[in-house]
Amino acid sequence: MVAAIVIGIAALSAGAASGQRSRTLAVESPDTLRALAVRNPSAMYLYNANDGSTLLYVESQQGRELSILDVTNPAEVERLAPVELPAPSAFDFVRYVGHHEVLIRYRDGAGVALLNLGHYRRPVLMPAKPFQNATIVGSVGATGLLITPTGEETPNNAATSRHGQVRNYEVVDTLHPHDPVLLATIDGVRQMLSRGNTGTLFLLNQDGVTMVRRLRVEQQYQESLDQENGN
Repeated sequence: MVAAIVIGIAALSAGAASGQRSRTLAVESPDTLRALAVRNPSAMYLYNANDGSTLLYVESQQGRELSILDVTNPAEVERLAPVELPAPSAFDFVRYVGHHEVLIRYRDGAGVALLNLGHYRRPVLMPAKPFQNATIVGSVGATGLLITPTGEETPNNAATSRHGQVRNYEVVDTLHPHDPVLLATIDGVRQMLSRGNTGTLFLLNQDGVTMVRRLRVEQQYQESLDQENGN
């Protein structure tokens, strides 16, 4: 068995060296496509713009530079002009909020900020004061966040926390990220479960069950059921 595996690996290596091609797959790398080459990259984020373009943002130089790749057509990747950012350190992309903003978190512990992609060729770094004193646990749909007060530990899996782990949560709508709306505070949550087809989140505490509903997902699910039933 070991000999067979070694032979298989050797065959793959020989194939790669000979430049063999596949009818269904293509691999592009910085060696074969210069547009993909970025020095000292830290993180990347894929963004779908309103005009149908798809942009890949690659953070580099300890957060001080953002390379922009137009990957709308993967066969013709275009590299746009890089953008310098006044970031204090490298950062991670947390999640999309609002209409055009992405929440980022600095790796040196300096907090969070918003990266505005409204003009996707000229991203702008902005403060995110409403999110400075919160720990983000997970997403609820496109604009919802499940957060905990700063300093509280969060379970490893927000959707299926173990029995006995008591946490306090807040449900926030971030449609307008500079002025997010607190929808609910649920104290002493012992367990959470989620239902994928309707997008419903169930949170259990001593008072009973709190449901966080995603109305559009519910509507789409009901419409699909009606179509299946011929209604």
